[in-house]
Amino acid sequence: MLDFHVQLDYLRDVQRTFGSGSSRLDLIEVFATILAFVAPVVLVMALWYYRHTLGFAFLRFFSRLLAGRSQTIVENYLVSKGVMLDIYLYSGGVVGKFLCNARISAVVGGRMQLELVNVKPTTLKLKNMHVVCFVKPFAYSGRKINSFITLIGNVKKRGSVIKELMLLTPIRYRFIIRRRHDRKKVAMEGAVRVKAWDARKRKSFWLVKPDLQTINNPAHYGDKMRLSVENISAGGIRLLIINPKGQIPPVAVGNQLVLRVSVWNPQSRKFTYFTVIGTIRSRFKGGGGALGMGIQFTAEGEQGGGGFLWKPVQGEISSLAEFLEKVQ
Repeated sequence: MLDFHVQLDYLRDVQRTFGSGSSRLDLIEVFATILAFVAPVVLVMALWYYRHTLGFAFLRFFSRLLAGRSQTIVENYLVSKGVMLDIYLYSGGVVGKFLCNARISAVVGGRMQLELVNVKPTTLKLKNMHVVCFVKPFAYSGRKINSFITLIGNVKKRGSVIKELMLLTPIRYRFIIRRRHDRKKVAMEGAVRVKAWDARKRKSFWLVKPDLQTINNPAHYGDKMRLSVENISAGGIRLLIINPKGQIPPVAVGNQLVLRVSVWNPQSRKFTYFTVIGTIRSRFKGGGGALGMGIQFTAEGEQGGGGFLWKPVQGEISSLAEFLEKVQ
């Protein structure tokens, strides 16, 4: 009986507590407390996610205040002359994938409306991505200009094909030294083969095993370290070190490698090879953890005197330039 009365007293206390419902003031306090903690977290996350876009807008605002007139003159020139843009993706100071050729039809409200001419399909989400736009060099106020870096403001695609593209006006117009040579992309694995040695072995590299090399059948090579060729020109080559690990030669920017470059000639059905010293001009991260290198040819090797004599390269290897002109 005592337990029954205790239960009844407990139920009465519960009814008295919640008989009039929860207090509206208590709910407001709860929501206010939640917002006090959640809102700053959401704000910080949003600022971090859009940090590049916000930083670009901030710098562009002050650039327009200081040099708005000269930038407007440059933009009017680009529009009135129908100057062709070569538009590439741009990340970490490295020129990436080619997107399209275009002309600027109008500049309105800080946005460049483009007339697309030659478009390459892409599955990437392009909005707010950095691009670099190259133009034919021209001079303004004694200053040479051939490029600008900006963000993609808006894009409309049908599948993987870009139908409309709009760019934000850049922070500044500038001159960037472009590569002088047409790079040939290596589409077929094994069409260009490369063996690489540390440049300190230049006096006897042909007597020892390469430090890095491309291989004939990557599918059977597993996760072992190897080289892959992205593109080649008469002035340099772009290489990827796949699965970089273990002992590799120094590959910092400025270091040199001895390269034996063999290019497949479909006419003679043989490889034609060139021996060069390449200087690493840039490094970047490739897909799957690969290490990329942009290499400029700085010396060409000629056999003689029981070894190799190294002749400085002035811009390009002429024999390789002639060969690449014939070979696709």
